[in-house]
Amino acid sequence: MLAKTKGMILKQRGIGENDRMLTVLTSDFGVIEVSAKRAKSTKSPLSAATQLLAYSELCLFKGRQSYYILDSAECIHTFYPLRLDVVKLALAGYFCELSKTLSPSADTAWEFLRLLLNTLYLLQEGRLPDDLLKAIFELRALSAAGFMPNLVGCSECGRFEAEGLCFFPLDGILICESCGAGTPMWREDVLRIPLPPPVLSAMRHIIFSEPERMFRFQLTGNSLSRLCWVAQQYTLLHTEGNFKSLEVYQSMKLPASTDRKENFPELGEKQNKNDDT
Repeated sequence: MLAKTKGMILKQRGIGENDRMLTVLTSDFGVIEVSAKRAKSTKSPLSAATQLLAYSELCLFKGRQSYYILDSAECIHTFYPLRLDVVKLALAGYFCELSKTLSPSADTAWEFLRLLLNTLYLLQEGRLPDDLLKAIFELRALSAAGFMPNLVGCSECGRFEAEGLCFFPLDGILICESCGAGTPMWREDVLRIPLPPPVLSAMRHIIFSEPERMFRFQLTGNSLSRLCWVAQQYTLLHTEGNFKSLEVYQSMKLPASTDRKENFPELGEKQNKNDDT
């Protein structure tokens, strides 16, 4: 049975001299494995459409195998400019690896694919800082995968705004300082991260806004650094991932990294109310 869909090539590996095995995030079936015969040949009409980061229209055959067989393909967009910047290419690789790890189902496939396409486009165009795009993608992707944190208010008193709100990434909840003393969560061995108002507002915007408004905000200085660190810690905790592409990206960045833990308060330390916006 033949089926048509659109998808992003998340991963490719060579099989023999001419074939490729692809991991594809499709709009209809989620993440699937696809066998592409003779796709490695430069003369093959499948070559361009089966490259890493290629967004393509695919005609697939599903037989008795656990994977699909590629019948034909037409490339829609290649994101070629990303290949000219090794740092951006490494970050794009991380987005693909995280998408593969989260492995969206058919029900959420289009939401994931749209998020990935929009993020890669903005990364390609350089319209937002790379680390801000990384934080947006991480929080939104995990939310779509069923790991949405509860950022509506303090989980104890329910207040939307309260003094000393802290984020508990393992549980994905907020607890304010006044409620904290009465909960078993407020211990030194439990990871809690003070969230200044600009950072909390940014996280709420990323998670709850409509897709077309998701990227429409700005954050700078320590607030941006805090957001990036929180998003990465939350991602690593809930995926239990050891992302090689993330290690490559971080190794290529400038020394002034936004994800160095020593830049932020230790466990249990009160937030700095003068954290810049």
